[in-house]
Amino acid sequence: SCYNNGGLAFFCTETIFERREIMVLFIIYVFLSSAGLVLFKLGSSSLNIQLQQTIFSMNISLISLLGLFCYLISFILWMLIISRSDVSYIVPLGVACTNIAILIASNLILKETITTNALIGAVVIIVGIVIMNLK
Repeated sequence: SCYNNGGLAFFCTETIFERREIMVLFIIYVFLSSAGLVLFKLGSSSLNIQLQQTIFSMNISLISLLGLFCYLISFILWMLIISRSDVSYIVPLGVACTNIAILIASNLILKETITTNALIGAVVIIVGIVIMNLK
């Protein structure tokens, strides 16, 4: 929480350590969330879900399971980050950073093509992040 010091400046009781901790958790979240989706995509070629005579069976590759694990851990981190941050600030930032990380990873790892529209969209996202951080 913040308070006004005689009209001169606002000071937050949140310490620099707490802000750094949230930033580190945020970076780990973006990495794990993006990695989880890319790994799941990499392993999804062998994904097979069947219903056979009321028996449900799934064949999931180890890479897909690793992706699901990364995504699960990122979700837990996300809940922690949200509990310690302003939702109106951190959610748009998280979505934007994750989308850009996935765009880059899909090009570098999955060899997907980045279209002109996707590039323009990424630039708009980055401009939006900058505007959000203007005070």
